[in-house]
Amino acid sequence: MRITMILDFVCPYCFVGEKILEKALKEKNLKPEFKFLPYELSPEPTPQPIVNEANKEYFDKNILLWATQEDILVKFPTISPKPRTALAFQGIYVAEKYDKGIEYVRAVLDAYWLRNKNIGNVEVLIEIADNLLIPKFEFADALLSGQFSAAHRKLNNEVSNFDFDVVPTFYIDDKQLKEFPRTKEKWLEILN
Repeated sequence: MRITMILDFVCPYCFVGEKILEKALKEKNLKPEFKFLPYELSPEPTPQPIVNEANKEYFDKNILLWATQEDILVKFPTISPKPRTALAFQGIYVAEKYDKGIEYVRAVLDAYWLRNKNIGNVEVLIEIADNLLIPKFEFADALLSGQFSAAHRKLNNEVSNFDFDVVPTFYIDDKQLKEFPRTKEKWLEILN
């Protein structure tokens, strides 16, 4: 089984949605192949959103309530403006070379949504890679040299033309789910 996920690391729905999927996979004892497709919510040169009280209110009423119902821990990140995510996506290329794509994606999501880390900062990403035993210098060189920047931009532009309405969007073996499952129970149904 292959699960493809269109996401952005600064999207709260992507964080909670992936955590719910992770719980369902663990319960079913499944270890699918993963593919991650970038959909930057604020790619260059789009201005980065400023974090403010209205964002916090929305987060508390919608994201925090939903996450709590699903027994998922999530915290409101206060980094403002929101970090750009192109470098974090470029890190996936190196992580996947070492079969650590899913671990890297989860670690980047956790860094932002649980530890309030600026995932647009290359030093933060290098620390994440190093903690996952991805060769630190190779990872740093790839990001600092822009080794995967053209490939990332091309893929991000291609994904922008896909037929989807929201992130996250999930595919199971290349079949797009009509809507993203918002509960573990719904994922368990789909994974049967």
